[in-house]
Order: sequence, then C-alpha cells, then structure tokens
Amino acid sequence: MRKYSLLLFLSLFLCLNPVQAQEDKSPSLTRGLQFYNEAKYDQALSQFSRLLEQDPSNIEARYFKGLTFNKAEKFDEAIATFKKVLELSPKYQGARLQLGIAYFKRHSNEEAVKEFEKVLANDEQNATAHLYIGFTQQQMEKFEDSLIHFQIAMSLDPSFSQIALFQIGLAFSEMDEKEEAKLAMEMVLEEDSGTETAKQAKLMLDQLGGKTSADSKKSWWVTAGMSWQYDDNVTVEEQDTVSQEGDMSLNYDFGLGASYALTEDVGFQLGYDFSQSIWDKAPAFDYQSHYFRSSASYLFGDWDADLSYGFNYSLLDRKDFMATHSITPRLGFVPMPGFYTSASYSFNRKNFIDDNSRDGTNHSWSLSQFLFFMENQAYALLSYGLDLEDTQDPEFDYLGHSALAVLNIPVPLKVTANLSYNYNFQNYKNITDSIGERRFDAKHTVQFKLSRYIVDSLEVSVGYTRGMSNSNLESVDFIQNVILVGLNYRM
Repeated sequence: MRKYSLLLFLSLFLCLNPVQAQEDKSPSLTRGLQFYNEAKYDQALSQFSRLLEQDPSNIEARYFKGLTFNKAEKFDEAIATFKKVLELSPKYQGARLQLGIAYFKRHSNEEAVKEFEKVLANDEQNATAHLYIGFTQQQMEKFEDSLIHFQIAMSLDPSFSQIALFQIGLAFSEMDEKEEAKLAMEMVLEEDSGTETAKQAKLMLDQLGGKTSADSKKSWWVTAGMSWQYDDNVTVEEQDTVSQEGDMSLNYDFGLGASYALTEDVGFQLGYDFSQSIWDKAPAFDYQSHYFRSSASYLFGDWDADLSYGFNYSLLDRKDFMATHSITPRLGFVPMPGFYTSASYSFNRKNFIDDNSRDGTNHSWSLSQFLFFMENQAYALLSYGLDLEDTQDPEFDYLGHSALAVLNIPVPLKVTANLSYNYNFQNYKNITDSIGERRFDAKHTVQFKLSRYIVDSLEVSVGYTRGMSNSNLESVDFIQNVILVGLNYRM
C-alpha cells in the first residue's frame, strides 16, 4: 500500500509568506519570487544569491532560497540554508518548519521529528507540524503512532481533513485493520469525490476488496449560495436583448442531489438546482431557473462514461420564459498521469413560451483536455466546441464554434484563483431581414475569480467578467462588465 506516495500531497504546504515578501522591496527578491512561482528554480536561486552577496543579513532572501532548494529537491542545500536562517534568527518558526520538511524529504526522519517538535513547543496549535509528524512516522513505519497527529491536524485545520483521513486509512491498511481503512477511505470520498486524493482512495478501496456496507447507502448533498452582482449592461442573450443600462442584483442559488452506487463501477445520480436573480431597477430582467437532472455513469479502467438527461424551466420578468430538454452522452479517459480527456455530444430541445420562432433543436459536440499540475492542486483546461442550431424561423439558424481556456491554481492565503477566456462565434445560415445580409456574432469573454473557504464548507468568492460582443447586427454589438461577490455552502 505504500505505493500511494505521501509526496503526492507535500507541495501543497510549501507556501511563501506574502506578508514577509512584501516587506522587502528589493527587485532581486521580487524577480526571485516570480521565478519561484514559475518553477524556474535555477533563476530564482541566482536572484536570491545575488541579493545575499549584497546583504548577507537578509533573512527573507535566505529563507526563500531555502524554499527554492526544497522545491528543486536539493535537500542538503535546503537544510544548510534553513540552519543559517535559524542561526541568524532563532525565533523564525517558518524556517524551522521548512527545515523539518527538508529532513523529512531527505528521509532523515529522527531529525525531522525533532524540528517539528520544536515548532510545536513554540506553537502547539500548528496543524502543519502535526501533519508532517504523521507523515514522518509513517515513513518510519510507525503507523499507529501517526494516527493521533493526523487527527489533531484535521481538528486544527479543516482544510487538511481529506489528506489526513487518507493517511489514517493508509495507516490502518498497513496495520492490517481493513474495515477501519475502508471507513477512512469512504470518508475521504465523502469530503470531495473529485480530487486526486479521492481517486487514490478509490484505488485503495478496490485493493481492500471493495467498499463496506456504507456504500450501499445513498450519498446526498445540499448546496446554497447568495451573491451580489453589478452589471453595467444587463442582457438576455437568448432574446438578443441588450439594455445598455447598468443595474445591481441579488442572486440566490439552492441545490440538492443524491447518488447511488449500484456496483463499484456503476452509479446513478439525481439532482435539482434552483436559481433566482432579482434586479434593483430593472425587474423585467428578473430570472428564475429550475433545473432537474439525472445521470448514469460507468467506470472501466482508465476510461469513464456517463449519460445524462436534464430539464430546465425558466421564468423571465416573473413570466414563463423557456423550457429545455437535453440528453448528453460523454466519454472520458486518462491517456497518461496528469492528463484527462473528455468528449461529449449534447442534444437540446428548446421551447420559448412566448416566441415560437426561436423554438428548435441544438446539436453540440465538444472535446476537452485537462492538465493537472502542482501535485494535482492546479489544472489547465483547453476545450473546443461545435454546435448547430435549427429553429422554427430560419433567420435564427446558425453554425457555432467555441473555444475555452481555463487556468485554476492555488495562491497564498489558501485562495484559489481561476482565470478563463471563452470565444464564441455564430455564423447564421440565412439572411437577417433587418440588415439585409447573413448575421454573425463573435463574443469574447474574460473572467477572473478568487475564492477561499472561510470555514468548513463555506466559500467566499469575488469575480470580474468582461464580455465583448462584435456583430453586424448593431443591436447585439455590446461591451459588458460584471462584478460579483458571493457566498456558497455545500453540505
């Protein structure tokens, strides 16, 4: 079982201290930190060394140089550097913690435990030190001794819950206590079934002989959210409505769902999602959505497949607006570690309640490629889509292309940053009477969002979106800026 390496998770905790970094305005330090964040470790070390040649007493430069050595897996150099930091500043607890990590990575286990215990002697609430003592004791094959430290770590910091539960399950497995190991791995999956840690837990459950009776029970979830939004150009794209006016809205979201595992490889899900936006000055744009969905999934080796059905019924201006049925088969596979590829087709049937000219069908195909990095804590996504719209009024028939690029990455202070760019082009097949030619719409959308869990299961987010629509139909040629601040809860 030890093939599930602890090092899969370790880079999560080698974080820079942004407050300390900001106190020093040296260009060399700034450039060094930029190189560090870009994983250009040789260049980062060069910058930190240059600064230390000018000022050997610069504690921050020496500390970040040690971090860089740790990242570059030059553990002897990291140990020497952190020792020098502590010689110059004995109370620098961050350096002491990183010294312990360097010892741990070098498999100098006794020295690592001593350093972590010194950190705890100064701060017994340091969750990271407890976590790493657990890692180190497992490396020493002291599995029973490691349990208490993982339990303390997740009680002090809920963000460590999933990794701590996984290591507890690993310890029980090594102690040949299979039922306790299974239970711990099931709890890992209940935390968040989509992470790399959860995938490793699933593999361990398979090796442990499948899941316990707890798996026959239905898994469920509830979500709720509220957000404030400012939009400087409120639009309803489904109707080609552009207000050219700004307004503020309150948005509410609620969802619930359940999943049932028929076998280890076959599952079924049901869900319902509700959303409501209430505008301050423009109630005609108030939007309400009810979305019902179901899906069946199947896992086979490095492949997975699912078939989903969705029904959405929406209201606009508190009046019936649109009903949509969709059926989507999807196939995904893992071509190599760190990569995930997904291909899907979707059939959509649209019914506009008061505008039958737009009723019709839409066929869409998409191909997506994920790349996971930073020990699977970050990912990049590239996706291409093709869709074909066929409506009652031929004026609205089009062939569409879309491209999406996403970067999702953790940043200091336990914040996740998400940056995306989306390009959509719709080439209409027939003449639009109002302009006497075939219409085209090209839209660029850039979105940036920062999010952070402030307590367990409660996330706060801040986002900005800029939309730029270029069309030969002047009424839908617009620029839009949206600011959103929200809270989301998942149970």
